[in-house]
Amino acid sequence: MPDDAQNLVLPLALALLVAGAGSMIFGAHLLVISSVRIARRAGLSPFFIGVTVVAFGTSVPELAASLYAQFNEKEALALGNVIGSNIANLALVLGVVALFKPIPVKAPTLRRDLTLVCLVGLVPLLALPFGNTLGLWHGIGLLALLGGFLWISKRHNTSDEYETLEIEGRWPVWLITLAIITGPCLLWAGSTLFVESAASMGRSVGISEAIVGLTIVAFTTSLPELVTSVYAAIRGYEEVGIGNILGSCIMNILAVLGLVLVFGDIPVEPQIYRLDVPALLVVSLVCVPILLSGRRVTRPEGGLLVALYAIYVGVLFTLAPGWFPAPAAGG
Repeated sequence: MPDDAQNLVLPLALALLVAGAGSMIFGAHLLVISSVRIARRAGLSPFFIGVTVVAFGTSVPELAASLYAQFNEKEALALGNVIGSNIANLALVLGVVALFKPIPVKAPTLRRDLTLVCLVGLVPLLALPFGNTLGLWHGIGLLALLGGFLWISKRHNTSDEYETLEIEGRWPVWLITLAIITGPCLLWAGSTLFVESAASMGRSVGISEAIVGLTIVAFTTSLPELVTSVYAAIRGYEEVGIGNILGSCIMNILAVLGLVLVFGDIPVEPQIYRLDVPALLVVSLVCVPILLSGRRVTRPEGGLLVALYAIYVGVLFTLAPGWFPAPAAGG
């Protein structure tokens, strides 16, 4: 690349990076505010809205990336994206939010949803009796469980505290609808722009594209969850933020993986069984006492979760390549 052109890469990438971050922040604003307004209009608890509407909205990147991988014969990437995103949600996102601001936890259905988060992390093990492959009937079963989860959540969504939410102004229905659609779109576009520009910046300063891809792409699809949950905490809608994190983990497995499996089988590689699923289970179990004891996620607990994520990423870089070498091409 000519020097003049190379000199233009970094400023342009930086500008696109800022634009992507701005898109995510504004998308988070629209999603959180419109979702809380829906809760007030429908008499739904903020936690229920967070665990359903907001969670599915911030799972749009996972859905897009996994469907793209499935349609382009990269099925293993689809499963890895879902599992890796759940680990990032529970360890990195929850940890960073708690470090930023200790999170009070008051949702009455928290114990049930935490149990479900732990259980859905074991879904890849269902491939063991089927030649290490998840197929159509697994997908149908996951979507059926999703329907049951939404029905049960709706029945137990009431909360006396939703009336205490302070909302400035009153939006018409059309504006709320527009915001609830535009928010996830901006989150998806912003996270994509953010990652692509970051990768370009990495190349321009001499960082290998492989390293940039492995580090940035690892948590790309969790950026919307992170931005949305931090924003919800700042605005005082902590139940929306907690519901978003737990709901995204549930949606990633039941909705995203379920839909992807409808379009084709997914082979489960040894690393998923031996490293990624155990890591997800450990992180999920660590979250149980953190969220249930004291009804608050403190900064030290957030630091512990971020440390666990750092250890997991370190193992991926240093040990996993030796433990699970890539299969030979054509083999």
